[in-house]
Order: sequence, then structure tokens, then C-alpha cells
Amino acid sequence: MKPRCSRKPILFLACLALALPWRAIGHSTGLSTADLKFTTNCLEAELTMAVADLTAALAHGETLHPLDANQDGQISHDEFTSSLEQLKILATGALVVEFDGRAVGTSACKLALDEKDNFHIQLNFPGERPAKLLLRATLFGHLPAGHLEFVSVHDRDGKLLGNRMLNAQENSLALTLEGGGAAGSPAEPRVSSFGGFLLMGVKHIWTGYDHLMFLFALLLVCDNFKAAIQVVTCFTVAHSITLALATLNLVWVSSRVVEPSIAASIIYVGSENFIRSEGLKGRWLITFLFGLVHGLGFASVLRDMGVISNTTDVAVPLVSFNLGVEAGQIAIAGVLLPLIWRVRRWELFLKRGVPVCSAVVAAMGGYWLIQRLWFN
Repeated sequence: MKPRCSRKPILFLACLALALPWRAIGHSTGLSTADLKFTTNCLEAELTMAVADLTAALAHGETLHPLDANQDGQISHDEFTSSLEQLKILATGALVVEFDGRAVGTSACKLALDEKDNFHIQLNFPGERPAKLLLRATLFGHLPAGHLEFVSVHDRDGKLLGNRMLNAQENSLALTLEGGGAAGSPAEPRVSSFGGFLLMGVKHIWTGYDHLMFLFALLLVCDNFKAAIQVVTCFTVAHSITLALATLNLVWVSSRVVEPSIAASIIYVGSENFIRSEGLKGRWLITFLFGLVHGLGFASVLRDMGVISNTTDVAVPLVSFNLGVEAGQIAIAGVLLPLIWRVRRWELFLKRGVPVCSAVVAAMGGYWLIQRLWFN
């Protein structure tokens, strides 16, 4: 299906302007965005609007009090906290989604206020990718006249499925999606058993090349069994913590932050290996800290499947998926370590091989960082 384009030139220019990096210029009043993307068994949506518009929405109606209570032009932590329940009510109903004519309720609602006074609403709509998708923005009645909202829908591979500039009179976008549940590629079967999630965890670590590169860089400078056990244990404990917290819906960090951070961790470890390949004291601490970030990346797999604490029993998916990741990780370490220890006996490898391998690792991390910051 070809992306739906605006009929009026001015709307085309507005869409072009929205392609600029929002973090650099911030959101202006009177304009909001809704970025939606299909994942394995879920449609993720992130709505962004200026705080001034959100304040106007909260002030609309006698039962709601203004977000900027003291009207000083800034939103304090106390003001944000005191309005949190009202914000959640408003945010949960900000977008109505229908899959094949069936209304889909949101399974999660996350709120965030960034340093540029942009308000972010994260919503998840669980379910298989439909043949027909209907989106309707519902906040126009609470916002100033003339407010616009640009909606875009992307496939799992990032392909644009459709977009439209919405307003109070035309507040919906309807799309017919080719292939129904194909999502641009063969659909992964829904997993529900312990064994299924276990195999998914193994598959994820074996095909997660960024995680593998990070693990390889850690093991590359381990000259004995004790050092290897320490590194693997710290990495395991750390990513298990954040995997559990994120799956239990206690912590949420946008993938736009997590994925570049994982790439940055690869750059750091590779560079550290290159600069000082021997005597890396304190490596366990940096391994633990970066492991927390990688755990958030692992959690995105379960979140993409709609596995979160307030929608389903998470015990089986969480435990079995994590065990699968650990089993896959141990298997890889079991293959890599004997090879690494053998080649580390050669003086030439210590002087030339370790720096070269570390430089390659850092370069790959740099490639992923650029890709995830500017091309995703």
C-alpha cells in the first residue's frame, strides 16, 4: 500500500517539517504528533505535544484543574505529580484504535515530560496486525481551535504504511493493510508455553548481534576462568533485574533511548579494550551498569508481544524467556572462551589481535549508534 499523502501543498510542507529531529527543535503549541509502529503482537503509539496544549486540555472542564497551577509558565515536579491521575485519564483515551472494526483497549499508559517541555504519552494496543486499521484522535475537543495532529503508522521493518494531518473536523485515519497479519514479513507465531518462550530467549541472544558483540568484547580480555565468571555473572544479574522490572511494568524507558545506549556500551567496552587491553580492573562494575541497559533491550521483546504485568500472567514468559537468554549466553561463552584462551597464548595476538578485534567492536558500535540515532 502506498503511503497516503496530503492533498494540500501546505499540509505536505507541514509533514516535511515534521521529519526534522523533534528533540532538537521541540514541539510548538497547536501541533502534536502520534507515531505508531506495529510490533510482533502489538501496536505501539507515542503521542507528543507541547505542555501549553496539555495545560489547555486539562483546564477544559470544571472537574479538571490546570497543570500549571501557579501560572508561572513552568511545570514543577509537584504540579506534574498532583495532576498525574488526571493526566492518565486524559492520556488513556487520547487515541481510539480499531482492528478490523473491533475496538482495542490500551494495555499500558506511560507518561513523561522532557526537558524541552514536550509531553510524551506511550500507549500499547495488543493484538495481531489487522487487515483494516482505524485510528481516531479524541483530544481535539479539549484543545484550542485549529490544533493539528500529525499521525504516522509504520510497519515492523520501519516502512511507512500511512500518514495524515488530523484536525477537529477530520480526526481519523483509516488504512487497509496488505497481507493482514503479515506485518511486512512472515508473522511470528504467538508463543504461550514455557518451552516456546525458552526457545525465543535462546533465539534472541543468538540473533542479537549487538548483545553478542558486547559479550565478545567483555570476554576478549578475560585471561582466566575467574574473570570470565565474574563478567558473565554481573551481566546476567544486571540484565535480569531490568528485564523483570520492565516486564512487570515498574520501569519504562523508550527504545529511542535504550537502543542507542546499547550501541554506546559497545563503543565504550571496545575502546577500553583497545586503549588498555590488560589489567582492566573494575570491569565487573561497568559490565553490571551496561547490563542494566541491555536488560531493557531484552524486555522490548516481551513488550512487543503484549506481555506486561497488567494484561496477562507474566511469570511463565518472564522466567522462561530469561532462562533462554542465559542458556544461549552460556552456550556462546562456552564456545568463545576456549578459543580466546588458546589465541591469547600467542604474544602477537596480545599485541595486535586484541587491539584489532577491539577496534572492530568499537566501529560496529559506532555504526549502530549512528543508525539508531538518525536512521530509525
